[in-house]
Amino acid sequence: MAGKPKVVVMQACRVGQPVIEVQQRESSPPQELSALRVSQQEAETATGQRNFDVDDLLILYSCFENCPAILFGHYGSLVIRTLVKTLYRHACHRDLDNLFHVVKGRVRRITGKLRERRPELYVTQTPIVMNTLTRDRKLYLFPEFHGI
Repeated sequence: MAGKPKVVVMQACRVGQPVIEVQQRESSPPQELSALRVSQQEAETATGQRNFDVDDLLILYSCFENCPAILFGHYGSLVIRTLVKTLYRHACHRDLDNLFHVVKGRVRRITGKLRERRPELYVTQTPIVMNTLTRDRKLYLFPEFHGI
């Protein structure tokens, strides 16, 4: 995947939690960890790279660190619902970085209105967009697709 753009959407409440300490066994590592190490070593030998860089990433986080992400019981995540609606309407003529910023503005506006109505329940949620795409690369989904 080196040199290829990667898109990540992180929907998680980022309120700080106490660190849970994991006790390591002296004998052998868990089977999942061993499989992960083997696959990482295979990837390192296949690509010739040992240190993977963070170039060509486009990440949308649901909120700032130490802030709650709003999740409605019946409707799910506000960020994911807004992202899907925005992608459905604008993916044919805007790039993903631009769309992620549109989602950011819409979520801020919606949560701001919710906070005005019920300040004891809601906070203004601000998604974060992190873009490390090289050479001002633009990523498009379904260019020239105008729906059914």
